[in-house]
Amino acid sequence: MTLGWLAAAVLAVIVDRLLVDHVLATFASITLVGYTIVRAAALVVVERRQYGFEWRWLDDLSRLLRRHPFEVVAVRVQVAIDETRSTARAVDLTNPADVAWLLNQQAAATADVSSQVRIEFGYWETDGSGRGSDSVRRSLADLKIHPVGTPTSRARIRFPQARYVAVAGAAGSSDCWPGRVAHWSLVGPVQLTTAHAA
Repeated sequence: MTLGWLAAAVLAVIVDRLLVDHVLATFASITLVGYTIVRAAALVVVERRQYGFEWRWLDDLSRLLRRHPFEVVAVRVQVAIDETRSTARAVDLTNPADVAWLLNQQAAATADVSSQVRIEFGYWETDGSGRGSDSVRRSLADLKIHPVGTPTSRARIRFPQARYVAVAGAAGSSDCWPGRVAHWSLVGPVQLTTAHAA
């Protein structure tokens, strides 16, 4: 848009040279050039402020995300049957026996460190469209399990190292600034609040 205003100023100068009465065209071209310069300077200032705001906003949201517990919907642990085969076992984190089994699997000296756990969790959509779900995969070693002493009807998951990141748009190109879409990056170990182990 700024380039359009600059082109209009150049056009006004050309028209000024073609007309006999130069006063009006000269005034219009000077006004357009001045406006274009002020607009370009203001754009630089606004972009710098927006850049700083974007990072502060993402950091604030990231802090909230790291503190926020999500409801665990399902947990599946990849269990080795033998050296060549494995199966997925569903684990109910509100069942003390399942929590004890999971803790034993995690603490076993012979446990395969590459054993994977898939955790599905639910959340409320921010646009008010209802409930959504997502899932993460972690190794058994990346689970920080915190059993609570009271009976619980819902297990919770938190992501202490998660953060929001901005991308340019739906296509996902991160080279453009400012970001058009923010989404979470659920990295690092997870904390699970579960029933007390049996």
